[in-house]
Amino acid sequence: MLRFLYHNYRFYFMVFFSFTLYAQYPVDTIYLSIATPSASMPGLRQSLIDNSVPDPVQITRITEYNAQWDWYPTHEYAKIQPWNANATIYKFYSVAIYDARTFQLIRTLPGSEIYPSYWSNTDPDILYGFKENGDLKIYHVQMDSVELIDHIYFDSANHVDYDIFKLGPGEGNIDRFDRFVAFAAKKQTDLYVIVYDLQNRRIVTTKRFIDAWGNNNSPQYIDWVSVSQSGQYVGIMWDHNTTDETHPHNGHYGVEIYDSQNMQFLRRIARYGNHGDFGYDTSGREVFVQFWGETGTLNMYYLDSGERIVLSSHPDFGGEGHISCRNLQRPGYAYVSQDDRSGQMVAVRLDTTGRFEHFGHHFSSAENYTKSPMPCPSPDGTKVMFKSDFGQANDPDLVYTFIAQKAPVNAVSSAPFRGWKLYPNPVRNILHFSLPVHRIILYDSTGKQILNISLETVTYDIDLSILPPGTYFIRTDYGTRLLIKR
Repeated sequence: MLRFLYHNYRFYFMVFFSFTLYAQYPVDTIYLSIATPSASMPGLRQSLIDNSVPDPVQITRITEYNAQWDWYPTHEYAKIQPWNANATIYKFYSVAIYDARTFQLIRTLPGSEIYPSYWSNTDPDILYGFKENGDLKIYHVQMDSVELIDHIYFDSANHVDYDIFKLGPGEGNIDRFDRFVAFAAKKQTDLYVIVYDLQNRRIVTTKRFIDAWGNNNSPQYIDWVSVSQSGQYVGIMWDHNTTDETHPHNGHYGVEIYDSQNMQFLRRIARYGNHGDFGYDTSGREVFVQFWGETGTLNMYYLDSGERIVLSSHPDFGGEGHISCRNLQRPGYAYVSQDDRSGQMVAVRLDTTGRFEHFGHHFSSAENYTKSPMPCPSPDGTKVMFKSDFGQANDPDLVYTFIAQKAPVNAVSSAPFRGWKLYPNPVRNILHFSLPVHRIILYDSTGKQILNISLETVTYDIDLSILPPGTYFIRTDYGTRLLIKR
């Protein structure tokens, strides 16, 4: 018996260190409210497995405090993509570029010369720089060079020399084809929304909103403007966190949609503006996904009709959080965080099925805006970059950057559910569980899935007598274990 066990466990360790077997996405389920488990922060470039969620998620820490920069390096925001178009590298602000495989620094960036910078959605070698003085620049990664492509501080068609010129500000994006982008500009107290064609390097259209900027350096009456992912629409979110028409500005409020080619008003899709992003539903229609002011609702709105679909009415979505649809290569999902409540990160399917993928917990105290996790998915949606202090609320500046993704099938971890057991192991026929299970997935030693059972009733036992002898990985609601079948 001991010899049998020794040889099988020796084989198991060979498999564990020889393969990293990733499936792409966590299993989709109904939304499950799961409290943040106890866990210690992993070291730099080390990982932990969050086994509390339906499908274990690997969370890897990729930063440490940089004394030279006097900064905890982080990505910018949930709606600003840190990865380039093919996810081989990523950036932190306009400060530095890192290798996405090794998490090692590749080079520093030109900083203020290109800030704020946004990755091209089609060319992995290009960063666009949208300067507040109206300079439009391209940074070529391989050549480590900056090219000035246009200067649009002065609008000759409208005879306006702008006082301030911003992308978004902060929450604007380029469309998925690298064609159109929307700017917000100030002249005295007026707001100008400018749609610009990046490929032909010309202003497409401009719309003036009288007194809608105000006297501040940042817009006083809007939160942001942005083109949609197709570039067909421009969205304006007015007066963030004010409810419907109680605080209109010259009749403008909520989230409004315009035609990007002429800035003609089309419709108001929401009477209330909150954290949200533009994306596509599973059928290919463009939507805006956001939290609503009412407790516990997560919604999407169709840009072509204004129809509202409630994606979830669970109270967990009634608190603070962020939404990102920067997974441009994986339409049909929005990635959502909860700063409080259960502290989870999920990908919600953009249809009426009510299905979610649980990308684990962020473990952050989220005590201030810096520590808000602000998760942003990679372009293909397989990974999520987020910020966390792992509960270290005593230091207001301390925050690290992490990546969450579906754990390899052979990532065996006892944390955080150390109490669950399966026995006997090795097993001949009936396998017993110490906790109730609803789903059982079995993989062979190469990572091939050979059994996937969703149980209608809670079970503590399962008959495995039909399985041939060998080494397996068994995954349940509580995580993954090595299983020897005799």
